[in-house]
Amino acid sequence: LLWRVKNGARSLPARLVEVLPDGSALVELAESDAMLSRRRTTRSDRTLPRLRPMLARLVEFTVTTRDRAGRTTHSRYRILTTLLDHHRHPATALAALYAERWQIELTYGRLKTTLRGPGTRPRGQTPQLAYQELWALLTVYNALVRLAVTTAVDLNIDPDAVSFATVLALTRAHLASQNPEPCVNCGHHDPDPTTTLLTAIAAQPRNRPTRTRTGPRTKRQRRTQRTRDVTYEITITHIDLPKASKKAKV
Repeated sequence: LLWRVKNGARSLPARLVEVLPDGSALVELAESDAMLSRRRTTRSDRTLPRLRPMLARLVEFTVTTRDRAGRTTHSRYRILTTLLDHHRHPATALAALYAERWQIELTYGRLKTTLRGPGTRPRGQTPQLAYQELWALLTVYNALVRLAVTTAVDLNIDPDAVSFATVLALTRAHLASQNPEPCVNCGHHDPDPTTTLLTAIAAQPRNRPTRTRTGPRTKRQRRTQRTRDVTYEITITHIDLPKASKKAKV
């Protein structure tokens, strides 16, 4: 797991256990009074004991953004992770990985718009049928993504360079043209359909996953600014947390 937490000094119920060589730190997460009260209220049990502290890893970093005009902005981030080994998972790699969080938004868009279709409502009118239809969408989505990833591995490119919409269109066309019956002359079926489909996907134009750009976020900015080419620089920063007592260490 890797998730972002607030930057405030009192926003994270954690105490410092050990600063690691890569600049990250092992921290002890404890249940705050507010969290305990909320959990007791939710469970309707005022006698619930406080949860035991747990060990996590904290990475704090600054992202410096420079655009083509030389304008610079600085953004501070703080992320927690269950990946405790700084040798296998360096702080800089985790900081860079955080930028991939938008992949889930792309997945939602592909499921709801590209695969299901805009304005298309689920047909199931009961919870059971809705679940069934959702699992079917997820199954088809994962099968299509596997085609894209297999193509990317064969071509030694980033999977993001393979267009999901293209994979979907080619798959639909390929299935529609398939003849399940054997040849009347020799009795053989058509060649492996997956191989043929992968070849067709590999021949398509590529996306550009390496574009370094940022887009204006507000309506006013979108009317007055164009997307700017930018560069990003990640700097691991000092972690300023109170130290955990020896008795409290996990």
